[in-house]
Amino acid sequence: MYIQVKLGLVLALLMVTCKTHATATEYIFINIWDEYYQSTELPQPMGERIFVQPDINIDKPSLTQFVTANPIFKGIRIDHNNQLMYKFQVRATPTRVVVNEGRVILKEALIRSEPPEATSDTKVPLQTLSGTPLSKPLIYQQYQVLFFSDSLCPFQHIPDCEKRIEQNNQLAQHNKNVLTVIKPFYVDKQSALNYQQRFGVKHDIVFDTHNQLFEQYQINELPYWVLLDNKGKTLYRGTNVPR
Repeated sequence: MYIQVKLGLVLALLMVTCKTHATATEYIFINIWDEYYQSTELPQPMGERIFVQPDINIDKPSLTQFVTANPIFKGIRIDHNNQLMYKFQVRATPTRVVVNEGRVILKEALIRSEPPEATSDTKVPLQTLSGTPLSKPLIYQQYQVLFFSDSLCPFQHIPDCEKRIEQNNQLAQHNKNVLTVIKPFYVDKQSALNYQQRFGVKHDIVFDTHNQLFEQYQINELPYWVLLDNKGKTLYRGTNVPR
């Protein structure tokens, strides 16, 4: 009798769990620009899975391009006016929110996979687009201004980039110690060469192949300036051109 009751409880629990999964909606909030570089480890679904992109520097062509490269995110939608983010109080990506019968039953931050490390056989030393070798100590000695930029400019996710690139070109006319550092995510060196020609850049440019400088200076916005002294100490960092 006891065993029958226990089996009945287990079956009831399984039925409730299955029902919850069948009726629940699972929202996965991601930022596609982050996913290009470092993908999210997706857990087992807890219901109908819907991928959501915050309504920040995004458009439909960008989503289409992203899904073509990452079919697992098929059906991703833009959270217009960030209504779902406000509703569920999501303040960062990637985040999972599971809703059942109008009630949030789970909200959790998701884990990002570690970016692949380049091996010693494939790692390319830093060098300018003209082929001049660079090292971090050499950068401290030769450059006072590091300008972090994106070769996809002009583009939706990097507003005002053309204006800032022009400001940096003007800065370089008066200060020869300027180095533009090109973001390596989802582009190649040719994209950096096209950028150099498109914007008439006369100063040195480095394509940060393995994201060394972007990681060292923790660059999360673009375009972005870092001002250094001759020992590599940061004197200024920000989105406004240094004076």
